[in-house]
Amino acid sequence: MKPPEGFWAHLEDDNNYDNLKLVLSDGVGEEVLWLSALELAEGLAHLEEGELLDPNEPAWSHEALEVAEAPAAPFEPAQHRPHLEGAYCAAQVELYSPPGLLLLRRVVEEGGDLLEITTPNGSVYTFEYDRVRAYLRPLLPH
Repeated sequence: MKPPEGFWAHLEDDNNYDNLKLVLSDGVGEEVLWLSALELAEGLAHLEEGELLDPNEPAWSHEALEVAEAPAAPFEPAQHRPHLEGAYCAAQVELYSPPGLLLLRRVVEEGGDLLEITTPNGSVYTFEYDRVRAYLRPLLPH
């Protein structure tokens, strides 16, 4: 599959195929990041399963609310959740090189889901979430 523009990944064959080279580009420069394929898969899984947060509510309000225990409902895939404009879910992945954290943020917009990737130096790259997931699927453990 063709990678999304500005996004390229390669799985190295050493260390049981766990070293993933990720190259992000804004068209002018590029950043090369090394991370665990397993950790990236776990971070993306969190974005699929995690609760969407309403950007119009303060973050502390999600923690302060006590919710009565409700009967367990069957799992609903992410695409069936109510779409709040700008709602998001976030995860972080530790990088091998450069040292630091990669912040992954799935943002729900009217036109579809976006994946924002923030690197340790503060650069933010935005891609179509579904295209990145489809591209990475053969490279990441299931």
